[in-house]
This record gives sequence, structure tokens and C-alpha cells, in this order.
Amino acid sequence: MPLRTANQTEKNMKITKVETFQVSVPSTGDYKMARGTHDSLRSFVVRIHTDEGIVGAGEAHQGVSGYSPETTATMDAVVSQVYGPLLVGRELAAVEQIAVDLGIARRGNLFARCAVEMALFDALGRARGQSIVAMLGGPVRTRLELSGSIGIDEPSVMAEKAATMVAAGYRTIKVKVGTPDMAKDLERVRAVRKAVGDAVAIRLDANSGFLPADALTFIRGLADLAIEYLEQPVAAEHWDAMAKLTRLGIVPILADESVHTPEDAYRLIAAGAADAIKIKISKVGGYIPARKIIDIAEAAGIKLVIGQGICSSLEAAAEAHLACAYPHVCPVAEMVGPTKLKGDLVEPPLDLGSGYLELPEGPGLGVELSAGALKQYTICPQVAPAERVKA
Repeated sequence: MPLRTANQTEKNMKITKVETFQVSVPSTGDYKMARGTHDSLRSFVVRIHTDEGIVGAGEAHQGVSGYSPETTATMDAVVSQVYGPLLVGRELAAVEQIAVDLGIARRGNLFARCAVEMALFDALGRARGQSIVAMLGGPVRTRLELSGSIGIDEPSVMAEKAATMVAAGYRTIKVKVGTPDMAKDLERVRAVRKAVGDAVAIRLDANSGFLPADALTFIRGLADLAIEYLEQPVAAEHWDAMAKLTRLGIVPILADESVHTPEDAYRLIAAGAADAIKIKISKVGGYIPARKIIDIAEAAGIKLVIGQGICSSLEAAAEAHLACAYPHVCPVAEMVGPTKLKGDLVEPPLDLGSGYLELPEGPGLGVELSAGALKQYTICPQVAPAERVKA
């Protein structure tokens, strides 16, 4: 029998099994934000198996209250009961069509779809011997500068954490705000600015914590602090308020919770309701919708930032490939979630301690899901995997 080429193997490769896992990885401390606190990473992991023995892995974390309706349990249910059976028997190479079919099978569920799509891309990259960044058309860069992230705490504590990050090599610091006490929030920001000096960039994230009128007052208090941007000052649905705050021109406004889909991005930009957009790969549903949002933002001249403050090295690597694939994406990224964890799902974990992230090398995601870690951190019995029944 003649040997099959890599392209022939990829073309005929079929998905045989979809495994799901709900995991919880302990954090080094509470990560507090306006609408909730992460005391651990709660995440959903998917493994997609093929008939050639290639396995791809994907992950989507569970957001705090108010960020997404999805939990690890709902992600597990929709993948095990809907997406998994749809995938089994399909050709791995048909990722674009599969993505369309997932959206038709169950509308929404972007976090669950992200974990599945990430695993498909990881498996396809391994089958092709290509990294995901190469499949996306990159890289345009192989190294990302990172923004350190500080949860809500006393001003002195936040200032000390910021100074420690700068000493380690971080040149951008992200500060959580959005509490009912605006004066205290301003005190927090001023304390961090004093601790890091004028040469370090400061980003703020209110996580939808302010009422529109309070956001207006808060922003006016930032005028002399050289803030790079304020992320999602008001609730996702308050687009009129986002537009008003953007028109002020005091601090650039970045939209996170307001943008989950390419359609959201289009409407938000048309409304003049942001100066920049945040992409978290789990929030938007994977690489395919993320690429569309990037194209829309580039066409409109809107800045793009990629990354999130709570995730394992698996999801961080996935976002690194996205951030390194497109020239329009800001080279200062935010996938620093692994720095907040006592453990990781990847072996070895990504090295983020110096304020930089080197793009992982190798096919697919370029990182390896640890079977031991998966076993250690799984928090509930695995649902029976969807798989092809052999005759």
C-alpha cells in the first residue's frame, strides 16, 4: 500500500471522539474586580481525537458573574450533547463549515464553541505540521509585551504590586476599578501612577462597574494621569453612554463586554461607542469570529487588544497565536492569567514572569496539555464522550 502524504492524511482524517473536562486550578490569591472575584480558575477543556491518532486540545474559562451566561457545566452539556455528536465522523479539515454548523446547531454558547474550535485548530495544525499562527497567515511578531494585571485592593497594596511588576520587567500595568466608591478608585489609580512613574503605561478596567453618570465623573478625574485607556466603564448594553464617554476625548474607551460577535463590533464602531476593542478568544467564540472582528476594526481604524487576566497556559497560548498573526493587533497583550495560578494545565507552562511572552513553537498551539494536571484538577465526573461507534 502506498504511503499517504501529509495533505492526503489531513484531507481524509475523521473526528472519532470528543472528550470534555471541567477543571478548577487554585489561584495564588483572590483576583477582585467590579462584578466578582476569581479565587481559582474554573475552566472547560475539550480534547478532539481523530482516526489518525492526532489529538487537539481547547479551553475556555468561566467568567465572573455578569460576564457570560455560560458556566463550565453549561459548556460541558452543550458540547457533550450537541456539538460532540455533530463533530464525530466529520473531516477535520472542514473547520470553517463546522464552525457554521455549530452556530446553527445551538445559537450562542460562544465559550463552548471556542473550546471546540480551538481543539479543531490544534489538531489540524498538528496534522499539517504547522503552528496556528502560520495557518492564520503570520507571524508578524514572535514576541509579545504583556500588561501586568492588578485586582481591586487597598491603594497601598495595589501600588506595591505594581512596583513589583515593573521591577520584574513589565512596562504596562492594568488596574481594576469600577467600585461604588469612585474617590477610592481614583486614589488607587493615583497610588499606582506614583509607584510606577510616568514612563510606565497604565490601563484601567471597570468591568461594567460604573453607572453612566458616575463613569463621567470618574473619567474627569483621570485627566492628568496619562491613562492609556479605560475598559468597559459601563454595562455592555449602555452603548449610548459608551458613545458619550468616547466623545469626551479625556481617556480612550475600550469595549470588552460590549463586543462578543463581529456584528457587535460593526454596530459599536458605527455608533462611535469605543476607541478600541478587546478580544478574548473565549468571549468571541474562537479564531474564525476573532479574525472577522480584527478585519472590521482594522477597516475602521479601531485599536485592538487581545488577552485576559484569568486562564491557563493553554488558552494563553491560543491567544498568543492570534495576537502574533495580525499587524493591526496591539503588540502589548494581556494573556497573563497563568501568573495568577498555583498550577497549570500545560507542561511546561508558559514563562510570563519577565513581562514578555515568546510565541510557542511547534505545530498547533505549540504547547502540550498535561494528562496529570487534567486528572488532578478535574472537578466532576466526565460526561460520556461523543465518539464514533465502530461496526
